[in-house]
Amino acid sequence: MAEERIATTKVAGTWAWFVQRLSAVLLVLLLGIHLYVAHFMDLDSHTGDEALITFEDVSIRLDQLVYIVVDYGMLAMVLLHGLNGFRTVLFDFDMFAKRKKTVDVGLWALGIATLLWGIVILFPFITGG
Repeated sequence: MAEERIATTKVAGTWAWFVQRLSAVLLVLLLGIHLYVAHFMDLDSHTGDEALITFEDVSIRLDQLVYIVVDYGMLAMVLLHGLNGFRTVLFDFDMFAKRKKTVDVGLWALGIATLLWGIVILFPFITGG
């Protein structure tokens, strides 16, 4: 019986590889910014039993565009990096590699839906209510 070959393109694999590395670098950068802002900026202004991170503090911080970009950017990069890695693992199995288009569309739909859900969840912090 002849061996069945699955048609793949070098370009699609190259782009997935590049996006994985780019999203990893952006994640490290955005995570560093997020950790510094959330945990080390203005740390000395909190004393006593007061919580270091409160809803009001987060709302004040998210009133500035740079923090919105960092948080939404981090959410987008986590989803892109995670789902692209999951896609790579799925394509290691023949049953998924034969359904490449279906897997791609499903993961894109899941990623966009999750990103929109994350935007909706973070929005009350931005509006302060």
